[in-house]
Amino acid sequence: MSALGFERFDSSGRQEWLMRLGRADAPAILFVPPLFEEMNRTRALIAAVMRRLAKRGHGCWLVDLSGTGESERGLGEVTWQDWRHDVMAAAVHVAKQARKPLIAAFRGGALLDDAAEARGHWRLAPVDGAAVTRDMVRSGLAGGVEWAGYAPSAELKAALEAAKPAPVTRLRTARLTSDIASADVKLTGPALWRRSEPGNSAELADAIAADLLKWSRECAVS
Repeated sequence: MSALGFERFDSSGRQEWLMRLGRADAPAILFVPPLFEEMNRTRALIAAVMRRLAKRGHGCWLVDLSGTGESERGLGEVTWQDWRHDVMAAAVHVAKQARKPLIAAFRGGALLDDAAEARGHWRLAPVDGAAVTRDMVRSGLAGGVEWAGYAPSAELKAALEAAKPAPVTRLRTARLTSDIASADVKLTGPALWRRSEPGNSAELADAIAADLLKWSRECAVS
C-alpha cells in the first residue's frame, strides 16, 4: 500500500498544503488540479492516478491552491499570481525532497504549470481561462448562485479570463478520444469534469497513469 502523507510548503509568506502518495525520494510528479468545481469533480480521479503511479515507484504530490482544499486563506483574497506562485513553490518543495518533478496539469491547471521549474510537462485536456469563466457563469445561472457559490476576487476573475496555456518545453498533451482537438495521445474514458457530481473512472485512471509513466521515463532520459 502506498503511504499517504500531507505536507506544508511556503508560498508567498504563507503555508499551503500538498497531499503526497509514494516515497518522497522517488521520481517525482507534481499534480496541478483543475480550477473551481472541476477540481472537486476530478479529485478522486487524480488520487486514483497517484496511487497507481506510487505503486510503480513514483512519488506523487497534489497541490492545494490558495483558497481551495485545506488552505486557510479565503478565495476572495487570492490573486492569480498567488496561484502561479503556489505551483512554483510546490515544485521547489518537491525538488528539495526528491528531484525536479514532472508536472501533470489537468484542464485549467495548465494555465498555471509554466510557473514552475520541471523536467517535463504533461497536460490533460488543457483549456483557456475564458472557457473556464464561461463554464462557471453557466453553472451559476443553472444553480441560481453566482459562480456556483465560489467567490473569487475581481482580480482573479479578470486574470483568469485572459489566461491561456503557455508554451513550455518537453510537453505532452493528452485528450479524451471524444475530444476533436489535436493531442499527442488520446485516452479512453469519461469527461468527469463535465458531470454534475464528483466521480471516478478506473479505465481513465489506468490510461492516465500508463501515459504519465511512459512520459516520465522519456523525460528522465532526454
